[in-house]
Amino acid sequence: MFNPTLTFVSIAFLLQGILGHPFVEVITGLSDRDTKALSPVEAYTEEFIGFHGGNSNDTTVWENQGSISGRGNGTTAILGDAVIGLGIYVTDDPQVALTFAKESSQLNDGSTPKVCAIYAKSCENWRDVVKKVFLPENAGLIGDSTDPAMKAKFDDSRTKYINIVLPDADPSSTVRFALVDQKTKSGQLTLPLSITHQFSAKCFDYDGKTLPSGIPHGFPTFSYNSQRIRSNWKITPENEEAAKKVTS
Repeated sequence: MFNPTLTFVSIAFLLQGILGHPFVEVITGLSDRDTKALSPVEAYTEEFIGFHGGNSNDTTVWENQGSISGRGNGTTAILGDAVIGLGIYVTDDPQVALTFAKESSQLNDGSTPKVCAIYAKSCENWRDVVKKVFLPENAGLIGDSTDPAMKAKFDDSRTKYINIVLPDADPSSTVRFALVDQKTKSGQLTLPLSITHQFSAKCFDYDGKTLPSGIPHGFPTFSYNSQRIRSNWKITPENEEAAKKVTS
């Protein structure tokens, strides 16, 4: 039987392959569109979620395979000292990403710093399926340690916190948000390794001044801490009482 919806989606993906970019413009967290009202094409349109700072060894692999799972032969592909859990770290501020890119390149001989715009492959999946929490500041949930016992304590506290505020979620696949700078309110998130195949990267050389054409603006126009993104992305807000329960 003829299905106009599926035909419309198929045509859109065909055009995307021919034109080299999505038939519908990339959606960002600044869009007020509710995914319940997204058209069939928009639901499968990628959504910009922030910037990652890495090295060319890893980012070349990511771009070639079309997802941010896996890595090159570098020392590390995970930055941020795991202060909000193990995963690929992404920030709303390209300047923060550039700092991490330079550090990553220094750890990997023969590589160059790369900043990547990170995209969820499906807007609908990112907004409606992927679980997300914002971790409260100064509550004992944000931190990491080289001491195995202390590191495990941080991880255990975050897991227990997620179990309380999102009882139907799997903590190991829940995206965690936190502030990077309490003064400017720029933010970071970590994508658990179990879901990185759902995201892609467009990587580039960044001089710290001008983003390439087609790359969405970063902080402060684009801010994880804004009410618009918190609402559009359905991020579970901070819960101080829950944090006290798991860290006391």
